[in-house]
Amino acid sequence: MAVIYYGEGTHDAGFVGFRVARTVGVADDYRQEYFSLREYSYATAHRLAYSLDRKWEAEAEEVKRQNKTCKRRRNSGPNIIAEGLRAYISIENRSRMGVKRTYFAPFFLVTKPGYGNGDIAFRISTHGYAEAYEKAVEKYCEIHDLTDEQYVELLDRMPSTEVFTGYLLNALLMRGHRATKAEILSKLGAEKNEEDIANGKGKSGQNRVRCPEYRWAQ
Repeated sequence: MAVIYYGEGTHDAGFVGFRVARTVGVADDYRQEYFSLREYSYATAHRLAYSLDRKWEAEAEEVKRQNKTCKRRRNSGPNIIAEGLRAYISIENRSRMGVKRTYFAPFFLVTKPGYGNGDIAFRISTHGYAEAYEKAVEKYCEIHDLTDEQYVELLDRMPSTEVFTGYLLNALLMRGHRATKAEILSKLGAEKNEEDIANGKGKSGQNRVRCPEYRWAQ
């Protein structure tokens, strides 16, 4: 609903004026406001009603955007952390000394909105598991202008390394790639990551603070 005008005799209780009604966010956040022609002129009531409606509409769209961004799609794989943020293993074919070999590189990927804008990759072997995830979350929050509360919520969703050594590895094997659990684990630095978290290093440990500056993945 939006703005409704009630003229003489159209409202059961005899109200004459404008009614603004809208749901903002979840279903139980239902709002309504009345602007009676007994209190305001028609022009003033009209202006106030539509001004409030635009304000509530903007709030509703922002809530929808942030909820959509932070939530996982139903039935999505365990590698999907939020819409546009996921764990991934890339396949890289390289030639060294004339010998071709396939390498597997675990990443956290942030998708840039808009068709064809691609992904920003945070390589775990470069940054370490926890830091790569934190950098990905930082970039994701920057792109979508999320709140500090949503930032902390996403940090708490850091997936287990088993997402890479289980779900994503199985996907590679089903596609015919010769990858091993030991090979993937060697790129994750799982033991160091667990030690860092236990010691409270970085934002995945204690005293998490959102950094004001962001850097592109290397």
